[in-house]
This record gives sequence, C-alpha cells and structure tokens, in this order.
Amino acid sequence: MKLIQRVRKENMNLPGDQSRRGAFMVMAVPFLVAAMGFMAFGIDIAVITMTKTKMRNAVEAAALAAAQQITDAVQTTADGITEGQDVTATVQDANSIAVEAAKAMAQKVAGLNGVYVDPETDVKFGKRYQDSSGTYHMIWGEGAKPYNVVKVIARRDNSAEGKPDSKLQLFFAGIMGEKTAAVTTSAIAFIEARDIVLVLDYSGSMSYDSEFGAMSSYQLGKAAVEANLDDIWNTLVDSSVTYSDSDKLKFPPNGYGSINSAEGTYISSYDDDYIFQALGLDEVDVNGNLKYPFPQEGKDYYGNLKGQPIGYTNKSMWKDYIRWVRTNRTVNNYGYRKKYGYRTLMGYLIGRRKKNDQSEDLWRAPIYPFHAMKNGVSLFTQFLGGLEFGDYIGLVTYDETSRVESVLNDDGVPETVDLGDNLITNNYADIDTIQRHKQASHYAPYTGMGYGIRDARELLQSHGRAGARPTILVMTDGNANRSPSNWSLPGNWNWDTVTDFDGDGNADYSTSDRNKQYAFWQAVEAANLGYTVHTMTVGKGADRSFMQAMAKACNGICIDAPGGATVDEMKAQLLIAFGKIAANVPPAKLLADPESDF
Repeated sequence: MKLIQRVRKENMNLPGDQSRRGAFMVMAVPFLVAAMGFMAFGIDIAVITMTKTKMRNAVEAAALAAAQQITDAVQTTADGITEGQDVTATVQDANSIAVEAAKAMAQKVAGLNGVYVDPETDVKFGKRYQDSSGTYHMIWGEGAKPYNVVKVIARRDNSAEGKPDSKLQLFFAGIMGEKTAAVTTSAIAFIEARDIVLVLDYSGSMSYDSEFGAMSSYQLGKAAVEANLDDIWNTLVDSSVTYSDSDKLKFPPNGYGSINSAEGTYISSYDDDYIFQALGLDEVDVNGNLKYPFPQEGKDYYGNLKGQPIGYTNKSMWKDYIRWVRTNRTVNNYGYRKKYGYRTLMGYLIGRRKKNDQSEDLWRAPIYPFHAMKNGVSLFTQFLGGLEFGDYIGLVTYDETSRVESVLNDDGVPETVDLGDNLITNNYADIDTIQRHKQASHYAPYTGMGYGIRDARELLQSHGRAGARPTILVMTDGNANRSPSNWSLPGNWNWDTVTDFDGDGNADYSTSDRNKQYAFWQAVEAANLGYTVHTMTVGKGADRSFMQAMAKACNGICIDAPGGATVDEMKAQLLIAFGKIAANVPPAKLLADPESDF
C-alpha cells in the first residue's frame, strides 16, 4: 500500500506534466482572441445594421415628404388657372419651384428622425417613364424635368470626426484594426402614373345655358343669354363654313333676307307661308338658285351631309323655325315672339335641332355648358402635357347610351383622328381634337350615366397599363335617367355598407331611382377593382348629393361647378374643376432603389 502511494506521488511530480499544461494555454489564447473578435464583429454588425435601418427609415420618410412638395405644388397650380394661360409652362414652372421646397423638406424630415441629409448633394430628382414595350425607366438630373421622382441619400462616410455625417464609431472591431465604418443608404419616392378615362355628359341638357329658358332671372338672365346667342352667331359667321355641295356660306354676315339683325324683324302674321315670303326666304338669284337656303344640311343614316336644302325640304325647314318663333311660350316670355333674327335662329337650332345629324355645325359654337366642358378638357390635356408624369387618357361619352371615342372622321370636318387600338393614350392632342368636334346632344338627348361608367371600367380592364393607377372621371350637368330595362340592384347590395361614410353603421346616401342606382353600382364595381372614381358637377340641374356620395364610395373627390351668374363664371369654374382633377395625382409611393446597398 505504501509502495503504491509512493509511486503515485512520484508520478505527480514528473516534469512532463507541467509542459503539457503550458501547451494548452498557448493553444487557448488564439482561440480566445478569435472568439472575442467574432463577438466584437457580431456586436458591431448589429450596430451597423441598426444604424442603417434607422437611416433607411429616415430617408424613406424624407423621400415621401419631398415628393409631396411636388404634388402640393401641382395641386396649388390648378387653383389659379385662367383661360388663355400657358398651362404647360405654368405647370412646369411650379414643378421647378417645388424643387427647393422638396430639398428643405427632405432635410427637415430626415433631421427629425435623427439622420443628417445634405439638401444640395443628397436629394436628387428624376423622371420615371414607361416605354412602348411597357418597361419603366428612370433618368436623373436637369434633363429629366419636370420631375416625378425624388431620391434621398443618407451618408455616414466622412473620415473627419465630430461631423453629422462622420463614419460610424465601432465598439469592438478596433481589436481587428477597424475603428469606424462607412454607412450609406437611400430611398426613392415616385408619383404614380395614371390611366384616366374621362366619362363626359353629352346629353341635351348640356346646351341649356344657351337656350331661351336660361333667360330666367333664376338662371343666367336675359342679357347674359342674349350676349351668348350673339357670340354663337358671330362665331359661326367667322367660321366661313360652306355647304358641302357649293361654296355658298351657311352663315353669311348679312343674314338671310329680312333675318338680318340680332333683335330680329317683327312680322305680326300667323301665316307661315306669308312670313316665309315676307322674310324674302323664297328669293332666287339670276341663275334661279336660292339666295337663302336653310343654314344646316343635316346628315343621312350613314353620316353623310345631305347637301344644300332645296325646294320643299328647304321651305319646310324654314317654316319650322318660323312656327317656333311664332308659337314657343318661352320665346314669347322673353319678348322675342314673332321676331325673326339671329338670336331666335340660334335659339331654334340649339333648342330644336341640336343633334349633329340635324345641325352639323353647332360643335363650332360656344354653346354652354358644353363649350365650357370642352375648354376644360382642352386644359386638362394641356395640364397633363405639362406634368409629364406619364399619365394616359381615354374618352367615353354618354347620353341615352355610351361609347368609347377613338375616331374622328365626320363628313364636312377636315380634321381626322384614329387611335386604332390605343384607346388609352398619351396622345393628348388626338383626344382633344375628338372632343372639340362634338356638341351637346351630339348623338341623343338623354342621360345614361351608368352606361358611361360601365364602358370606362371595361376600357381600363382591357387597355389599362400595368403599374398605372386606374382612374375614372364622371362629369355631368344633370340626373341619370337611363339604365337597362331588366336591371336591378344585386340581392347582396347594402346601402348601409356602401355609403356608411361616418362609421355609424347607417347609410349616408341611398336612392330608389333605378337609373341612379345603376350608375352608382357601376362606379362601386369599378372601385372594387381598385379604380379611383372622381366626379364633377356643373350647373343647377345636377344631383350633387348623388355625385358626392359616388366619389366618396369610390375613394375619389367630387368637384362642384355650380354655374355662377354669368357664362364667364361658368367657364372659370369648369377650367378650375378640370385642372383640379388633372392635378389630383396619387400620393407618392416608395420604389426599390437598385443602387441602394441595404
């Protein structure tokens, strides 16, 4: 036993045991240093990541806020638009002016989030556009004006210490030889392009403000309508338009026999044949041709002009005018009974022969509110042209039915347009040309608003671009009064759900009128597809509560142009209204930055 204990004691004191313990320590030190390095690296990576996340959140907020300065400038510009203004230049000037405000806003918002941004070097502006293949591209700098993209960069890459953009100080990586790290990140905000379909009211009521009934003191008043009728006559005279089969002027400066003044020649007779002769409308020239044919030809079933009225047709057309002046109660109420002149002739054409196949030249004249709408659409196209935000537009018109407008090829009209399959287009001039050659009740007199919204929705479904915001603008001056005869609201329709705008569980709007129901349902169907529906009303006849509810239910805005006391006020209101819709660009959205290192 003692021998065994002695051997163990001797073995414990052998020199080799100490050497093995020293070898372990030598091997452990590198592993310990490596472990500390990995720990330091991990902690610093976490710090870098947290810092970059903070910077990224800050630049995203800054980019969105900066882009909002551009949209605000665009929307403010719409409020000040006036007739005859160079809209394109005005919009582009506003875009340029907004750049400085956008820089300042980016710096401010980033600063509020604890991140430094140099407004002169770290805020960049560009344009996002789509090529013919549907691919989106971005360009930057002065050549990209007007801008629809803002890029904000946050940098911590300054080697000097104590600066707001100094490199990030590391906690442990100094062990590995690196005491700082450069951190950079960026964010891009862009203003989304829109596919906008204009849904325009072409019903007969779109000429009411130029008709004798508008002489009421409750509407425009006698003096205003008289001035407008004179303007219509003078415009048609200045057009120098001739009959399709001769070089005879349809609207000669000296009139037609004794129809040679605005106020008109008074003839007391009740005999239409006698009045026809007394006015000299049966006179012929040395060649036996009528001196004063009725000033509108009309069109046949195929849209072809019929030629200068002659014989019985001509006399019948004049006698219908004579009878209207002699017997119409409204004409009598405002002192024009039996007065045959330019004002009653214009009033007759507008009131009794307003369709294009009856009066082929009324599109040339300033007839209201239709003409104000046409000017508004022209301004709308100019505004979009100035924005250059990549918006496309389509045109749908409605009356007792509706149609997509894509062609202008009217007999007697020199301009032609054919959009082909490009029914939603950035060729604004063609859309403008088509709509400027139309007139109130161009096709028919009634108001099938729901048909127009349906066509707009289907047009966006079939021709809308991927990546563009689908938008519908519904414009009217009246009430919907046409819908499919066999249609009714779906069984699951619930007004309390659709129009509960204040969240109390109850409908804030409902109607039992099937024609309005059809229009509302079509709009909500579009909204369910993610489309925005804006509405616009003009004049006293529109159902404003209906149009306001439609816009609210469809995430749009409703703009009201009540009409005012004068034609000039009406024109100004509609110009502003169309400008506001054009300027109602979508809120800016974030876009992945291909150059970002995060």
